Amino acid sequence: MTEMKNANFKIEKSKWEAFKKIAKIKHSDSSKELRKLIDKYLEENKDLLNKLF
Repeated sequence: MTEMKNANFKIEKSKWEAFKKIAKIKHSDSSKELRKLIDKYLEENKDLLNKLF
């Protein structure tokens, strides 16, 4: 099982509410969508990531 980490960050309330509403419309939730964004970001930057490890 993958170890999970909680992450806290600040974002404008209106943007966060809009993000959550869109996720719900897509039958998802904010956590799932943020994980997808992070996975995509890491994939797009895998060359840099490989240099770190």
